[in-house]
Amino acid sequence: MLNLETLVDHIDQPGIDGDPTRDITQLKPDITHEEALRVQLAVKRRRAAAGDRIIGHQASFTSAGVTKLFPTAPRAMVGTLLGSIVRTDGDQVELDAAEVFIESELGMVLKRDLEGPALTAAEVLNAVDAFLPAIEVAPLRPGVREGKYSWPHMIAVQKAFGGYIVLGSRLTSPHRFDPRLEGCLVSIDGKPRAGATGFEAMGSPLQVVAAMARRLHAVGEKLHAGQVLITGSLPPPQGITSANRVARVEFQTLGSVSVRFGSEDT
Repeated sequence: MLNLETLVDHIDQPGIDGDPTRDITQLKPDITHEEALRVQLAVKRRRAAAGDRIIGHQASFTSAGVTKLFPTAPRAMVGTLLGSIVRTDGDQVELDAAEVFIESELGMVLKRDLEGPALTAAEVLNAVDAFLPAIEVAPLRPGVREGKYSWPHMIAVQKAFGGYIVLGSRLTSPHRFDPRLEGCLVSIDGKPRAGATGFEAMGSPLQVVAAMARRLHAVGEKLHAGQVLITGSLPPPQGITSANRVARVEFQTLGSVSVRFGSEDT
């Protein structure tokens, strides 16, 4: 019988997110989504013990548009964020995959813990200290679009390799702010590409957080005060290429956040 440490060793190695032949189900065919999440969390704790730090969580597969592309995906899929992948507004990042997408997301910072299988939107809102704009720079590894990986493998490798989370510098009080109605517009190199409102994220980003708390509760975990939560792309993810130089997302109330592309010598 395989123990957790063996599965963690398997996931915590370079290239594991880009090679379908090393899918975690090759080691444990009957692995559940909950077991895969335990593996992911253990990988992140190992990296935190080595000098990184866990700063929050991110949800994937929350919008209707993304769900149409991946109808069988867990909703929401939880990824654990490490400080090493977080960047600030206007930072420059390098693209490390042939296909990279920009996701325009609504984020929040918690002022108290959230735990339980059936949180209400009101309970989530009461735990929010502030909202902020965010961008995910997300590589699409070969085989993902074609469904060559199992969902347990996708869960286990979430936010393990590549990509960035770019956080806006402006914090907005939750007082009289309705995240369902918050609109955003994403532009690439100054050209508008797509727009949406917070409703696209499972009806409300607050419902996304409740879903994240539910999945973590199933493995004995919770969302912690001080953590940053990113609630999934609102408009459809926008593809970028090496020719692109900057992506910017403008929110109706939260302000804007941007990221530049290139290497240190460009």
